Amino acid sequence: MATLMNEIDARTRLAGANQMELLLFHLGTNELFGINVFKVREVMKLPELTRVPEADSRVVGMANIRGTMVPVIALKRSLGLGEHEVDLTKPDSKENGILIITEYNGSLQAFHVAAVDRIIRTSWSQIKTPPALVRENNKGAVTAVTMLDNGRMVLILDVEKTLSDICPRPDEEVYAGMHAVPALQSKCVLFADDSSVARTQIRKALERLGVPYIQTTTGKEAWDYLQQLAEAASKEGVTQVQGIHLVLSDIEMPDMDGFTLTKQIRADPRLAHLPVVLHSSLTGTCNQDKGRQVGATDYVTKFDPKMFAEKLMRHIM
Repeated sequence: MATLMNEIDARTRLAGANQMELLLFHLGTNELFGINVFKVREVMKLPELTRVPEADSRVVGMANIRGTMVPVIALKRSLGLGEHEVDLTKPDSKENGILIITEYNGSLQAFHVAAVDRIIRTSWSQIKTPPALVRENNKGAVTAVTMLDNGRMVLILDVEKTLSDICPRPDEEVYAGMHAVPALQSKCVLFADDSSVARTQIRKALERLGVPYIQTTTGKEAWDYLQQLAEAASKEGVTQVQGIHLVLSDIEMPDMDGFTLTKQIRADPRLAHLPVVLHSSLTGTCNQDKGRQVGATDYVTKFDPKMFAEKLMRHIM
């Protein structure tokens, strides 16, 4: 366990070109799941839990982790795969499972799983979006899949979706103070994000601001669309694409990540003038530094509507 924790701590600082690492884990079922190591802060045995009266049934309690109170989410229950029985009289029992401590938007939460497997490194080009029937299912928590060398499938979780289901926020609270800006109505934003929750948040924010938009689900989809615009501009004798005024990109995406998308935009003279804002739940400074290295204009954390609107207007007006 200590070795695995040390590996995770080291690898959360990595940000390679279109590369990612997955922590694989089990929920006591036949399925093998994965979560991006960048989101993982620690892996530990199940500690003593404090029950929270009237909490959502998927939140099994709070854990005191070095002075920080962290909510513990029963992931098996959250995904509708049954129950993981825990014997609270034996907190160190192996049968009680493992906690994966994750960071999302600057906050910590723990996912209770049956066991961790290992860490694998792969290319984002090997991470694929699931079929439309799965991807468009509002209850689906799987954002992507990949295959191991032995042919086994890994289901990659949409952390945003899982947390949003447990603790939804009303639109009146999330988008309070946002209103249409007439000067933005002539602009157009291209955005890319593989999370259904994030795409909905971005759409609603842009609609409140009155900004037209083009939506894509992966970096490759965004790149293919930009290339179509660039080719059309070249045929018309125009040196720069005019129909898009800003690109908003997630970092973690199947097929092509946000770093690679940004780098390719900067390498194409027909697109290089476009502001590129990275939009991610990965709050580590290494990701912001990497964004600057590949030419990103700015960085905004998911999901801060006020900061989102401020940076959008700063770079698009």
